[in-house]
Amino acid sequence: MSTTTPVIPTQTKVAIFGTASLAFCGILVETSMNVTFPTLMHQFHTTLATVQWVTTAYLLAVAATMVITAFIQQRFRWRTIINVGGAGFVLGGLLCTVAPQLWLLLFGRIIQAIGTGLALPLVFAQIMTLVPFTAQGRFTGTAGMLIALAPSLGPTYGGLVTQLLSWRLIFGITLPFGLIAWLITAKTIRQTQAPRSRPFPLCQFGLVVAALILLIFSVNNLSTHGLSLVFVWLPLLLAVLAVLTFTRSATRTTHPLINLAVFQQGDFTRALLIYFFIQFIQIGLTFLLPNFAQLALGKNALVSGLMLLAGSLCSAILSPLAGKLMDRRGIRRPFQIGSGFLLLATLSLAGLAQHLSVGLIIGLFVDFQIGFSCLFNNALTYGLQQLPPQLMGDGNALFNTLQQYSGSLGTAIMAVLITLGTRMAPSASSTMQTTLGTQIALWFSLIIIMIVAALALTTKPIANMADDQHQSRSSNH
Repeated sequence: MSTTTPVIPTQTKVAIFGTASLAFCGILVETSMNVTFPTLMHQFHTTLATVQWVTTAYLLAVAATMVITAFIQQRFRWRTIINVGGAGFVLGGLLCTVAPQLWLLLFGRIIQAIGTGLALPLVFAQIMTLVPFTAQGRFTGTAGMLIALAPSLGPTYGGLVTQLLSWRLIFGITLPFGLIAWLITAKTIRQTQAPRSRPFPLCQFGLVVAALILLIFSVNNLSTHGLSLVFVWLPLLLAVLAVLTFTRSATRTTHPLINLAVFQQGDFTRALLIYFFIQFIQIGLTFLLPNFAQLALGKNALVSGLMLLAGSLCSAILSPLAGKLMDRRGIRRPFQIGSGFLLLATLSLAGLAQHLSVGLIIGLFVDFQIGFSCLFNNALTYGLQQLPPQLMGDGNALFNTLQQYSGSLGTAIMAVLITLGTRMAPSASSTMQTTLGTQIALWFSLIIIMIVAALALTTKPIANMADDQHQSRSSNH
């Protein structure tokens, strides 16, 4: 691995930081709303199942937007994309801040989600095309530091603002920061390739969106309808059919929505799975642990949110260092270290579920976030480094889409697993039911992390691909 420090223009650094900051603001409000559900239920006189769409609709809108980022980044100028994304974040945030009814809050969330969905993939598009190969791990780690910090910091921020001020200020406080990040990025962003015209595969897009919505609908219905044929199995079957139809269409057209040739690179697929599963569990834990603290330990929204702060800060500090470790020592070392911490954290959480306290949760979540920081952004960097330049946009779109969708799916599945505690012990107290459901969810998390560790520990080093791929990209630009 090269130890030479490449020179990167200040304008490029500022543009990457500005885009990452705008994405951070969007993802921060995403998870901040999880601790406000009881407040929203009271204010809008509705049920938890309805209020949950404040988060679920947002994640689905972000994921649906990211599906088309490969097309958008080829078709339009990056400055145009960031202007639309920034405007969406600001407009959506204003609607959410003043929303007198739940439907307007949901509408504002969807607009803001589109803005975030446009901004986030641009962070990594800039890194993978404008930053030299030997510094990509460091830049991905640094930019990813903000993005990875946001989901964990969200409950702390949301609980603090809701407890001391008003849930509406969750949006109001982030608006000026998002606006500044948007303007800075619009001023400094540049690209090396001119946009090119291509037809938009509307049918393929519709199939992907249908699959995403149907799968979430099926999982959400598990908690209220059980294994219902109409509400669970039918939408699941339709989701699978939509995916198969999309795959058939994408492999037979010259202009696919996402070029599925990326999956011919086995190491790319491995990295994508690691990335998806880690985010699935991380977002699931940011939902599971604060709810356990409130429902089983009797803590308020502020305390349950603050529990995750130490782990969030730890991840923020270690993500750039993990990226540097990858640049210098290759992918195997951070993957080995990260797998060990993840296994230790999830095994301890599952085994001690009946005895968890606030202090123990803080310590084990820090342990989890150390492992998370070693694997998460490095998996993205490693995966994209396996692709030729012409497939980079498709790979980036897949990583970013699955990052957001995994959070939506993780939250939904954790919610279903918690309800199992009530069904398994109907005569027990609500505290015992919540504890039992949480323990089931944590053992499930351990199984997923074991899969992640198996994938990570069998990953092959890139070897001497660095110079070849960097020269290829340089000749393309």
